[in-house]
Order: sequence, then C-alpha cells, then structure tokens
Amino acid sequence: MSDNNPGSQGNSPYGQQNQSQYGQNQPQYGQNAPQYGQNAPQYGEQTPTAYGQQQGQSPYGQQGGNNYPGQQGYQGQVTENPGRTLGIVGFILAILIAPVGLIISIVAFVKSRRAKMGNGFALAGIIIGILFTIGLAVLIIGFIALIPAFTELAELCQGVPSGTQVEFQGTTTTCP
Repeated sequence: MSDNNPGSQGNSPYGQQNQSQYGQNQPQYGQNAPQYGQNAPQYGEQTPTAYGQQQGQSPYGQQGGNNYPGQQGYQGQVTENPGRTLGIVGFILAILIAPVGLIISIVAFVKSRRAKMGNGFALAGIIIGILFTIGLAVLIIGFIALIPAFTELAELCQGVPSGTQVEFQGTTTTCP
C-alpha cells in the first residue's frame, strides 16, 4: 500500500528539496543559551527589546516607562476649558437678558466642544436662554396685540372728563 503524502517520500510538495525540517539545525535546549546570571542586566540597566529599542522607551519617542495599555503618563499641566468663563457669563446673562445670554452660551458651548470638553454652565445658559427668550417673545406679541384696544379706549375717553363711565367692547369701563 502506498502513502499519498508527498512529504513522506522525502520531496517537498513545492519542488524544494533539502529544506530543513522544523527543529533541525536549531540549538537544542541548553545549548548556546547564557547560563543563569550571565549577561543578565543589573538593577537599573535597560535591556534591549524588539527592534533594538530599550525597555522603557516608546517607539514614538515619548517618555513614560512601563505603562500599561490605556494608561497615560502625567502630562504636566492640565488644559483649561476655553469656554468655561464665557459659559458662566452666558448663564448669568441668560437669566438677566435672555437673547444675549443665549448667544453667548452657544458660543461658549461651541468653544468647549472644539476642545472636546464639557460645559454645564453653557448648556444651562442655552436652555434658560431659550425658555426666557420664548417667554419674552410671547409677552411682546401680547402687548402688540393689546395696542389697538388701548388706542380704541383712548379715542372713547377723549374729550370726556376723568372718571366717566363709557362702554368699551361690551363692558362698562371708567376713563382714566
């Protein structure tokens, strides 16, 4: 019975002959290996690792020693949020002068977002600014709607002494 495995015949299936098999021409266990304690780095010395780098050095030139994956070294000074102060100002103005505070809060929020930081004061200023601006718009529209009624009452009371009763839109009203 013949074996169909081409490797068992001594020839490579790809036409390459005399290729070393796995484990051949390799040092055996204990051969060419440094003895325990020889060529070992002393405390504080750096050992060469892959690609000729020394342990503790980053391939990107950064300092930092042996960091774990995802761990960042201390970067020194913490960056400040560029929209923080403007967010506080926008929040205060959103309460006092709603449309102006709304605009300033939006600018502060955009500045903080570009710096990839949060800004709670700016967000609160935007929300309060929107609500107060809508309330202010409703009040202005209400006063504008009442202007024709006041002018009509003024025309009825014109030439009439103060305190006189006149009928205005189906109700009795006292002239000022």
